[in-house]
Amino acid sequence: MKRSLDAELPISVAVSLKKFAADIRVARLRRGLTAEQVATSLGVHRSTYGRLEAGDLGVSIGLYAATLYTLGLGLPFGDLADPSRDEEGQALDLARLPRRARREPSTRARRPKSSPPATRSAEPVIKIGVLGTMSGPAAPWGLVSKHCAESTAQMYNEAGGVEIGRERYRVQVVSYDDAMQPGQAAEGARFLTETQGVRYIIGPNVEQTIAAATPVAERNNAMLFPYSFTRSLYRPPHENAVLCQIANYQAAPRIYRHLMQREGVQTFSIVSPSTPEGLQQRSEIMRIAKGIGMRMLSASGIYRPGAEDIDHALGPALATMPDVLALPNLAPQDSVRLIAHAREMGFSGPITAEAAQDADLLVKSIGSQADGLVMLGGASPTNSRSERMQEFMNRYVRLAGQWNDEAGTKVHTLELILATLQMAGSSALGDIRFFKAMIPDFSIENPMSTRRSKLSYMGDRDLKQKRQIGIPLVVNTISGGELKNLFVEEPSEFSH
Repeated sequence: MKRSLDAELPISVAVSLKKFAADIRVARLRRGLTAEQVATSLGVHRSTYGRLEAGDLGVSIGLYAATLYTLGLGLPFGDLADPSRDEEGQALDLARLPRRARREPSTRARRPKSSPPATRSAEPVIKIGVLGTMSGPAAPWGLVSKHCAESTAQMYNEAGGVEIGRERYRVQVVSYDDAMQPGQAAEGARFLTETQGVRYIIGPNVEQTIAAATPVAERNNAMLFPYSFTRSLYRPPHENAVLCQIANYQAAPRIYRHLMQREGVQTFSIVSPSTPEGLQQRSEIMRIAKGIGMRMLSASGIYRPGAEDIDHALGPALATMPDVLALPNLAPQDSVRLIAHAREMGFSGPITAEAAQDADLLVKSIGSQADGLVMLGGASPTNSRSERMQEFMNRYVRLAGQWNDEAGTKVHTLELILATLQMAGSSALGDIRFFKAMIPDFSIENPMSTRRSKLSYMGDRDLKQKRQIGIPLVVNTISGGELKNLFVEEPSEFSH
Protein backbone atom coordinates (compact mmCIF):
# COMPACT_ATOMS: atom_id res chain seq x y z
CA MET A 1 0.00 0.00 0.00
CA LYS A 2 1.35 3.43 -0.98
CA ARG A 3 2.28 5.61 1.98
CA SER A 4 0.61 9.00 2.24
CA LEU A 5 3.12 11.79 2.62
CA ASP A 6 0.34 14.23 3.50
CA ALA A 7 -0.70 12.07 6.47
CA GLU A 8 2.83 12.11 7.92
CA LEU A 9 3.59 15.79 7.31
CA PRO A 10 3.22 18.19 10.27
CA ILE A 11 0.35 20.60 9.67
CA SER A 12 2.59 23.66 9.99
CA VAL A 13 4.98 22.29 7.35
CA ALA A 14 2.11 21.46 4.99
CA VAL A 15 0.69 24.97 5.37
CA SER A 16 4.08 26.58 4.70
CA LEU A 17 4.50 24.49 1.53
CA LYS A 18 1.05 25.53 0.27
CA LYS A 19 1.95 29.18 0.87
CA PHE A 20 5.32 28.67 -0.89
CA ALA A 21 3.57 27.22 -3.95
CA ALA A 22 0.97 30.01 -3.95
CA ASP A 23 3.75 32.62 -3.76
CA ILE A 24 5.38 31.07 -6.83
CA ARG A 25 2.09 31.42 -8.71
CA VAL A 26 1.84 35.09 -7.73
CA ALA A 27 5.43 35.67 -8.93
CA ARG A 28 4.61 34.05 -12.28
CA LEU A 29 1.47 36.15 -12.76
CA ARG A 30 3.31 39.35 -11.85
CA ARG A 31 5.75 38.63 -14.68
CA GLY A 32 2.93 38.16 -17.16
CA LEU A 33 3.82 34.53 -17.83
CA THR A 34 1.46 31.63 -18.44
CA ALA A 35 1.94 28.31 -16.69
CA GLU A 36 2.55 26.80 -20.12
CA GLN A 37 5.44 29.21 -20.80
CA VAL A 38 7.15 28.48 -17.48
CA ALA A 39 6.65 24.71 -17.94
CA THR A 40 8.23 24.93 -21.39
CA SER A 41 11.17 26.90 -20.00
CA LEU A 42 11.64 24.23 -17.31
CA GLY A 43 11.31 21.38 -19.81
CA VAL A 44 8.36 19.73 -18.00
CA HIS A 45 4.74 19.00 -18.87
CA ARG A 46 2.10 21.61 -18.09
CA SER A 47 0.37 19.23 -15.65
CA THR A 48 3.60 18.71 -13.71
CA TYR A 49 4.02 22.44 -13.30
CA GLY A 50 0.38 22.67 -12.20
CA ARG A 51 1.12 20.20 -9.41
CA LEU A 52 4.04 22.39 -8.33
CA GLU A 53 1.83 25.48 -7.98
CA ALA A 54 -0.63 23.35 -6.01
CA GLY A 55 2.06 22.44 -3.48
CA ASP A 56 2.11 18.74 -4.41
CA LEU A 57 4.57 16.82 -2.21
CA GLY A 58 5.45 14.54 -5.13
CA VAL A 59 7.14 17.39 -7.03
CA SER A 60 10.93 17.24 -6.65
CA ILE A 61 12.85 19.86 -4.74
CA GLY A 62 14.98 20.27 -7.86
CA LEU A 63 11.97 21.45 -9.86
CA TYR A 64 11.04 23.95 -7.15
CA ALA A 65 14.62 25.27 -7.19
CA ALA A 66 14.64 25.50 -11.01
CA THR A 67 11.32 27.38 -10.96
CA LEU A 68 12.62 29.97 -8.49
CA TYR A 69 15.70 30.41 -10.67
CA THR A 70 13.63 30.78 -13.87
CA LEU A 71 11.34 33.39 -12.29
CA GLY A 72 14.32 35.41 -11.10
CA LEU A 73 13.70 34.71 -7.40
CA GLY A 74 17.30 33.81 -6.69
CA LEU A 75 18.87 30.75 -5.12
CA PRO A 76 17.27 30.43 -1.65
CA PHE A 77 18.57 26.91 -1.09
CA GLY A 78 22.19 27.97 -1.53
CA ASP A 79 22.75 29.05 2.08
CA LEU A 80 19.64 27.61 3.76
CA ALA A 81 21.58 24.87 5.53
CA ASP A 82 24.99 26.56 5.47
CA PRO A 83 27.00 25.18 8.44
CA SER A 84 28.18 28.70 9.26
CA ARG A 85 24.54 29.68 9.98
CA ASP A 86 23.68 26.56 11.96
CA GLU A 87 23.84 27.98 15.49
CA GLU A 88 22.41 24.86 17.13
CA GLY A 89 24.87 22.62 15.30
CA GLN A 90 27.76 24.85 16.29
CA ALA A 91 26.62 24.73 19.92
CA LEU A 92 26.48 20.93 19.79
CA ASP A 93 29.98 20.80 18.28
CA LEU A 94 31.23 22.99 21.12
CA ALA A 95 29.53 20.79 23.71
CA ARG A 96 31.38 17.73 22.35
CA LEU A 97 34.80 19.35 22.85
CA PRO A 98 36.90 18.43 25.92
CA ARG A 99 36.46 20.80 28.86
CA ARG A 100 39.90 22.36 28.31
CA ALA A 101 39.11 23.13 24.71
CA ARG A 102 35.82 24.74 25.74
CA ARG A 103 37.58 26.93 28.32
CA GLU A 104 40.21 28.04 25.79
CA PRO A 105 38.52 28.24 22.39
CA SER A 106 40.83 28.68 19.45
CA THR A 107 40.78 32.29 18.31
CA ARG A 108 42.33 31.11 15.07
CA ALA A 109 39.24 29.10 14.15
CA ARG A 110 36.98 32.07 14.78
CA ARG A 111 39.04 34.69 13.00
CA PRO A 112 37.36 36.06 9.82
CA LYS A 113 39.03 35.12 6.55
CA SER A 114 41.46 37.73 5.26
CA SER A 115 44.02 37.99 2.53
CA PRO A 116 47.51 36.64 3.22
CA PRO A 117 49.92 39.25 4.61
CA ALA A 118 51.71 41.06 1.80
CA THR A 119 55.31 40.04 1.36
CA ARG A 120 57.81 42.75 0.62
CA SER A 121 59.37 42.41 -2.81
CA ALA A 122 60.79 44.52 -5.60
CA GLU A 123 57.50 44.20 -7.47
CA PRO A 124 54.40 43.99 -5.24
CA VAL A 125 51.23 42.82 -6.98
CA ILE A 126 47.55 43.76 -6.92
CA LYS A 127 45.37 40.85 -7.95
CA ILE A 128 42.14 41.73 -9.78
CA GLY A 129 39.62 38.96 -10.40
CA VAL A 130 37.42 38.48 -13.45
CA LEU A 131 34.47 36.16 -12.86
CA GLY A 132 32.06 35.60 -15.74
CA THR A 133 30.66 33.41 -18.46
CA MET A 134 33.52 32.56 -20.80
CA SER A 135 31.95 29.51 -22.46
CA GLY A 136 28.53 28.82 -23.97
CA PRO A 137 26.20 31.13 -25.95
CA ALA A 138 27.02 34.19 -23.84
CA ALA A 139 30.79 33.57 -23.70
CA PRO A 140 31.74 36.95 -25.24
CA TRP A 141 30.25 38.72 -22.19
CA GLY A 142 32.83 37.24 -19.84
CA LEU A 143 35.64 37.15 -22.39
CA VAL A 144 35.18 40.86 -23.12
CA SER A 145 35.50 41.57 -19.38
CA LYS A 146 38.66 39.46 -19.23
CA HIS A 147 40.26 41.04 -22.29
CA CYS A 148 39.37 44.55 -21.11
CA ALA A 149 40.96 43.96 -17.71
CA GLU A 150 44.06 42.39 -19.24
CA SER A 151 44.47 45.25 -21.74
CA THR A 152 44.18 47.89 -19.02
CA ALA A 153 46.58 45.96 -16.76
CA GLN A 154 49.13 45.86 -19.59
CA MET A 155 48.90 49.62 -20.01
CA TYR A 156 49.56 50.23 -16.32
CA ASN A 157 52.29 47.60 -15.97
CA GLU A 158 54.27 48.83 -18.98
CA ALA A 159 54.10 52.36 -17.54
CA GLY A 160 55.67 51.14 -14.28
CA GLY A 161 52.56 49.92 -12.46
CA VAL A 162 49.92 51.76 -10.46
CA GLU A 163 51.03 53.95 -7.56
CA ILE A 164 49.05 53.46 -4.37
CA GLY A 165 50.30 55.10 -1.22
CA ARG A 166 54.05 55.32 -1.65
CA GLU A 167 54.46 52.09 -3.58
CA ARG A 168 54.02 50.96 -7.15
CA TYR A 169 52.14 47.73 -7.83
CA ARG A 170 51.97 45.48 -10.86
CA VAL A 171 48.39 44.56 -11.79
CA GLN A 172 47.72 40.82 -12.17
CA VAL A 173 44.39 39.63 -13.61
CA VAL A 174 43.08 36.26 -12.38
CA SER A 175 40.11 34.88 -14.36
CA TYR A 176 37.48 32.21 -13.65
CA ASP A 177 34.82 30.90 -16.06
CA ASP A 178 31.45 30.43 -14.33
CA ALA A 179 29.78 29.19 -17.58
CA MET A 180 26.70 31.17 -16.47
CA GLN A 181 26.04 28.52 -13.78
CA PRO A 182 25.27 29.75 -10.23
CA GLY A 183 27.16 26.91 -8.57
CA GLN A 184 30.28 27.64 -10.59
CA ALA A 185 29.96 31.36 -9.87
CA ALA A 186 29.93 30.68 -6.12
CA GLU A 187 32.92 28.36 -6.48
CA GLY A 188 34.72 30.97 -8.59
CA ALA A 189 34.12 33.62 -5.95
CA ARG A 190 35.52 31.26 -3.30
CA PHE A 191 38.57 30.46 -5.44
CA LEU A 192 39.33 34.12 -6.13
CA THR A 193 38.81 35.38 -2.58
CA GLU A 194 40.03 32.46 -0.47
CA THR A 195 42.73 30.88 -2.64
CA GLN A 196 43.98 33.90 -4.59
CA GLY A 197 43.36 36.58 -1.95
CA VAL A 198 41.48 38.80 -4.45
CA ARG A 199 39.47 41.68 -2.97
CA TYR A 200 38.14 43.28 -6.18
CA ILE A 201 36.34 41.10 -8.75
CA ILE A 202 35.02 42.28 -12.13
CA GLY A 203 31.78 40.41 -12.87
CA PRO A 204 29.77 38.23 -12.91
CA ASN A 205 27.50 38.94 -15.90
CA VAL A 206 23.92 37.92 -15.03
CA GLU A 207 21.55 38.03 -12.10
CA GLN A 208 21.63 34.35 -11.15
CA THR A 209 25.43 34.12 -11.04
CA ILE A 210 25.77 37.42 -9.17
CA ALA A 211 23.20 36.25 -6.60
CA ALA A 212 25.30 33.12 -6.06
CA ALA A 213 28.62 34.97 -5.80
CA THR A 214 27.41 37.82 -3.55
CA PRO A 215 27.21 35.90 -0.24
CA VAL A 216 30.74 34.59 -0.79
CA ALA A 217 32.06 38.08 -1.54
CA GLU A 218 30.31 39.56 1.49
CA ARG A 219 31.66 36.85 3.83
CA ASN A 220 35.19 37.20 2.48
CA ASN A 221 35.56 40.99 2.48
CA ALA A 222 35.50 41.41 -1.32
CA MET A 223 33.86 43.73 -3.85
CA LEU A 224 32.04 42.65 -7.03
CA PHE A 225 31.75 44.83 -10.13
CA PRO A 226 28.97 43.05 -12.10
CA TYR A 227 26.90 43.75 -15.21
CA SER A 228 23.36 42.70 -14.28
CA PHE A 229 20.70 45.44 -14.17
CA THR A 230 18.68 43.93 -11.28
CA ARG A 231 18.38 46.71 -8.68
CA SER A 232 18.14 44.46 -5.61
CA LEU A 233 21.69 43.20 -6.15
CA TYR A 234 23.08 46.67 -5.37
CA ARG A 235 20.58 48.03 -2.85
CA PRO A 236 20.95 47.96 0.94
CA PRO A 237 21.66 45.83 2.85
CA HIS A 238 24.07 44.80 0.06
CA GLU A 239 27.10 47.12 -0.09
CA ASN A 240 29.73 45.04 -1.86
CA ALA A 241 28.55 45.22 -5.48
CA VAL A 242 28.88 48.08 -7.99
CA LEU A 243 26.94 48.07 -11.28
CA CYS A 244 29.44 48.77 -14.07
CA GLN A 245 27.31 49.90 -17.01
CA ILE A 246 24.19 51.84 -17.92
CA ALA A 247 21.07 49.88 -16.96
CA ASN A 248 18.24 49.17 -19.40
CA TYR A 249 15.81 51.15 -17.22
CA GLN A 250 18.08 54.18 -17.70
CA ALA A 251 18.77 53.69 -21.41
CA ALA A 252 15.38 52.46 -22.67
CA PRO A 253 13.39 55.68 -22.01
CA ARG A 254 16.00 57.71 -23.93
CA ILE A 255 16.18 55.22 -26.80
CA TYR A 256 12.41 54.92 -27.28
CA ARG A 257 11.78 58.67 -27.02
CA HIS A 258 14.48 59.20 -29.64
CA LEU A 259 12.81 56.67 -31.96
CA MET A 260 9.37 58.21 -31.36
CA GLN A 261 10.58 61.72 -32.13
CA ARG A 262 12.93 60.92 -35.03
CA GLU A 263 11.20 57.94 -36.68
CA GLY A 264 7.61 58.26 -35.51
CA VAL A 265 7.44 54.77 -33.94
CA GLN A 266 4.33 54.01 -31.88
CA THR A 267 4.11 50.22 -31.40
CA PHE A 268 6.52 47.55 -30.18
CA SER A 269 6.84 43.82 -29.61
CA ILE A 270 9.31 42.11 -27.34
CA VAL A 271 11.16 38.77 -27.46
CA SER A 272 13.32 37.74 -24.50
CA PRO A 273 15.34 34.78 -23.21
CA SER A 274 13.74 32.67 -20.48
CA THR A 275 16.43 33.60 -17.94
CA PRO A 276 15.81 35.59 -14.75
CA GLU A 277 17.76 38.49 -16.25
CA GLY A 278 15.86 38.27 -19.55
CA LEU A 279 12.44 38.16 -17.89
CA GLN A 280 13.40 41.04 -15.58
CA GLN A 281 14.52 43.22 -18.51
CA ARG A 282 11.38 42.23 -20.44
CA SER A 283 9.21 43.56 -17.60
CA GLU A 284 11.23 46.78 -17.38
CA ILE A 285 10.91 47.50 -21.10
CA MET A 286 7.18 46.80 -21.10
CA ARG A 287 6.69 49.23 -18.23
CA ILE A 288 8.94 51.93 -19.71
CA ALA A 289 7.55 51.78 -23.26
CA LYS A 290 3.95 51.94 -22.05
CA GLY A 291 4.85 54.80 -19.71
CA ILE A 292 6.06 57.00 -22.57
CA GLY A 293 3.04 56.25 -24.76
CA MET A 294 4.08 53.28 -26.90
CA ARG A 295 1.58 50.47 -27.53
CA MET A 296 2.64 46.87 -26.96
CA LEU A 297 1.50 44.36 -29.57
CA SER A 298 3.15 41.17 -28.26
CA ALA A 299 5.25 40.08 -25.29
CA SER A 300 4.81 36.31 -25.50
CA GLY A 301 8.00 35.50 -27.42
CA ILE A 302 10.36 33.63 -25.07
CA TYR A 303 13.31 31.39 -25.96
CA ARG A 304 16.13 29.45 -24.34
CA PRO A 305 19.55 31.01 -25.02
CA GLY A 306 21.54 28.92 -27.47
CA ALA A 307 18.58 26.67 -28.33
CA GLU A 308 18.12 25.42 -31.89
CA ASP A 309 14.55 26.73 -32.18
CA ILE A 310 14.96 30.30 -30.89
CA ASP A 311 13.77 31.64 -34.26
CA HIS A 312 10.23 30.44 -33.46
CA ALA A 313 9.99 32.97 -30.63
CA LEU A 314 9.78 35.74 -33.25
CA GLY A 315 6.50 34.44 -34.67
CA PRO A 316 4.07 36.07 -32.18
CA ALA A 317 6.14 39.27 -32.03
CA LEU A 318 6.16 39.89 -35.77
CA ALA A 319 2.68 38.58 -36.62
CA THR A 320 1.33 42.16 -36.58
CA MET A 321 4.58 43.89 -37.69
CA PRO A 322 5.30 46.37 -34.87
CA ASP A 323 7.26 49.58 -35.41
CA VAL A 324 10.02 48.38 -33.04
CA LEU A 325 11.28 44.90 -32.10
CA ALA A 326 12.87 44.81 -28.63
CA LEU A 327 15.44 42.09 -27.89
CA PRO A 328 16.52 42.52 -24.24
CA ASN A 329 19.37 40.56 -22.64
CA LEU A 330 20.47 39.44 -26.10
CA ALA A 331 23.40 36.99 -25.93
CA PRO A 332 26.00 37.52 -28.69
CA GLN A 333 25.61 34.01 -30.08
CA ASP A 334 21.84 34.48 -30.41
CA SER A 335 21.92 38.00 -31.89
CA VAL A 336 22.94 36.93 -35.40
CA ARG A 337 20.16 34.35 -35.73
CA LEU A 338 17.37 36.45 -34.22
CA ILE A 339 18.16 39.63 -36.13
CA ALA A 340 18.69 37.83 -39.45
CA HIS A 341 15.48 35.81 -39.07
CA ALA A 342 13.47 38.93 -38.17
CA ARG A 343 14.64 40.56 -41.41
CA GLU A 344 13.86 37.39 -43.37
CA MET A 345 10.33 37.51 -41.94
CA GLY A 346 9.91 40.96 -43.47
CA PHE A 347 10.56 43.18 -40.45
CA SER A 348 12.38 46.33 -41.56
CA GLY A 349 12.01 48.58 -38.50
CA PRO A 350 14.44 49.36 -35.68
CA ILE A 351 15.60 46.49 -33.45
CA THR A 352 16.65 47.55 -29.97
CA ALA A 353 19.10 45.87 -27.58
CA GLU A 354 19.76 47.80 -24.36
CA ALA A 355 23.30 46.42 -24.27
CA ALA A 356 26.24 46.61 -26.65
CA GLN A 357 26.63 43.99 -29.37
CA ASP A 358 29.56 42.93 -31.52
CA ALA A 359 28.86 45.18 -34.51
CA ASP A 360 31.72 43.77 -36.62
CA LEU A 361 30.50 40.20 -36.10
CA LEU A 362 26.95 41.14 -37.06
CA VAL A 363 27.98 42.98 -40.21
CA LYS A 364 30.33 40.18 -41.30
CA SER A 365 27.71 37.51 -40.57
CA ILE A 366 24.49 39.03 -41.91
CA GLY A 367 25.55 42.16 -43.81
CA SER A 368 22.82 44.74 -44.40
CA GLN A 369 20.37 42.76 -42.24
CA ALA A 370 22.20 44.24 -39.24
CA ASP A 371 21.27 47.79 -40.29
CA GLY A 372 18.77 49.38 -37.94
CA LEU A 373 20.05 47.73 -34.76
CA VAL A 374 20.02 50.31 -31.95
CA MET A 375 22.16 49.53 -28.91
CA LEU A 376 24.33 50.92 -26.15
CA GLY A 377 27.85 51.83 -27.14
CA GLY A 378 31.04 52.42 -25.27
CA ALA A 379 31.22 55.36 -22.91
CA SER A 380 33.45 57.20 -25.38
CA PRO A 381 31.64 57.86 -28.69
CA THR A 382 33.31 56.80 -31.94
CA ASN A 383 34.12 60.42 -32.86
CA SER A 384 35.66 61.45 -29.51
CA ARG A 385 38.01 58.66 -28.52
CA SER A 386 41.11 59.86 -26.68
CA GLU A 387 44.67 58.66 -27.32
CA ARG A 388 44.40 56.40 -24.28
CA MET A 389 41.23 54.84 -25.69
CA GLN A 390 42.96 54.24 -29.02
CA GLU A 391 45.88 52.61 -27.22
CA PHE A 392 43.44 50.44 -25.26
CA MET A 393 41.69 49.38 -28.48
CA ASN A 394 45.00 48.41 -30.10
CA ARG A 395 45.96 46.27 -27.13
CA TYR A 396 42.51 44.72 -26.99
CA VAL A 397 42.72 43.69 -30.65
CA ARG A 398 46.14 42.11 -30.06
CA LEU A 399 44.77 40.12 -27.13
CA ALA A 400 41.33 39.15 -28.48
CA GLY A 401 42.08 39.00 -32.20
CA GLN A 402 39.49 41.65 -33.15
CA TRP A 403 37.66 44.63 -31.70
CA ASN A 404 34.23 44.13 -30.08
CA ASP A 405 32.26 47.33 -29.47
CA GLU A 406 30.97 45.85 -26.22
CA ALA A 407 34.50 46.36 -24.88
CA GLY A 408 33.79 50.08 -25.02
CA THR A 409 31.16 49.61 -22.32
CA LYS A 410 33.56 47.71 -20.03
CA VAL A 411 36.80 49.62 -20.58
CA HIS A 412 36.19 51.88 -17.55
CA THR A 413 35.78 49.23 -14.87
CA LEU A 414 39.40 48.50 -13.99
CA GLU A 415 40.32 52.16 -14.54
CA LEU A 416 37.75 53.16 -11.89
CA ILE A 417 38.82 50.41 -9.48
CA LEU A 418 42.48 51.45 -9.63
CA ALA A 419 41.72 55.17 -9.45
CA THR A 420 39.53 54.61 -6.37
CA LEU A 421 42.26 52.51 -4.75
CA GLN A 422 44.73 55.35 -5.37
CA MET A 423 42.41 57.73 -3.55
CA ALA A 424 41.72 55.27 -0.72
CA GLY A 425 45.38 54.38 -0.14
CA SER A 426 47.18 51.13 0.57
CA SER A 427 44.82 50.19 3.43
CA ALA A 428 42.11 49.49 0.82
CA LEU A 429 44.21 46.72 -0.77
CA GLY A 430 43.23 44.37 2.05
CA ASP A 431 40.20 46.08 3.56
CA ILE A 432 37.35 47.15 1.26
CA ARG A 433 35.90 49.47 3.89
CA PHE A 434 38.47 52.07 2.88
CA PHE A 435 37.49 51.63 -0.78
CA LYS A 436 33.77 52.05 -0.02
CA ALA A 437 34.49 55.18 2.03
CA MET A 438 35.91 56.86 -1.08
CA ILE A 439 32.91 56.13 -3.33
CA PRO A 440 30.62 59.08 -2.40
CA ASP A 441 33.11 61.83 -3.31
CA PHE A 442 35.09 60.11 -6.06
CA SER A 443 35.39 61.88 -9.43
CA ILE A 444 37.98 61.96 -12.24
CA GLU A 445 38.15 63.20 -15.81
CA ASN A 446 37.14 60.52 -18.32
CA PRO A 447 40.52 59.35 -19.70
CA MET A 448 38.89 57.57 -22.64
CA SER A 449 37.10 60.54 -24.20
CA THR A 450 38.02 63.93 -25.61
CA ARG A 451 34.61 65.26 -24.52
CA ARG A 452 34.28 67.13 -21.23
CA SER A 453 33.18 64.18 -19.15
CA LYS A 454 33.53 63.09 -15.53
CA LEU A 455 33.64 59.54 -14.22
CA SER A 456 32.18 59.05 -10.76
CA TYR A 457 29.82 56.80 -8.81
CA MET A 458 26.05 57.27 -8.89
CA GLY A 459 22.93 55.34 -7.91
CA ASP A 460 21.20 57.41 -5.21
CA ARG A 461 17.92 57.38 -7.16
CA ASP A 462 17.81 53.85 -8.56
CA LEU A 463 19.90 51.88 -6.07
CA LYS A 464 19.35 53.96 -2.90
CA GLN A 465 23.13 54.32 -2.57
CA LYS A 466 26.11 55.10 -4.84
CA ARG A 467 26.74 51.66 -6.25
CA GLN A 468 26.93 52.30 -9.99
CA ILE A 469 29.82 53.57 -12.10
CA GLY A 470 28.66 56.85 -13.61
CA ILE A 471 29.64 56.80 -17.27
CA PRO A 472 28.06 58.59 -20.26
CA LEU A 473 25.06 57.06 -22.01
CA VAL A 474 26.20 56.45 -25.59
CA VAL A 475 23.62 55.05 -28.02
CA ASN A 476 24.77 53.72 -31.40
CA THR A 477 23.19 52.18 -34.46
CA ILE A 478 24.42 50.12 -37.38
CA SER A 479 23.78 51.93 -40.65
CA GLY A 480 25.23 51.09 -44.04
CA GLY A 481 27.32 48.39 -42.42
CA GLU A 482 29.02 50.86 -40.07
CA LEU A 483 28.64 51.74 -36.41
CA LYS A 484 27.32 55.29 -36.00
CA ASN A 485 26.52 57.36 -32.93
CA LEU A 486 22.89 58.45 -32.39
CA PHE A 487 23.27 60.52 -29.22
CA VAL A 488 25.27 60.95 -26.01
CA GLU A 489 24.11 61.99 -22.52
CA GLU A 490 26.15 62.56 -19.38
CA PRO A 491 25.06 60.83 -16.12
CA SER A 492 23.61 64.07 -14.77
CA GLU A 493 21.13 64.07 -17.68
CA PHE A 494 19.65 60.59 -17.16
CA SER A 495 20.26 59.70 -13.49
CA HIS A 496 18.31 62.45 -11.73
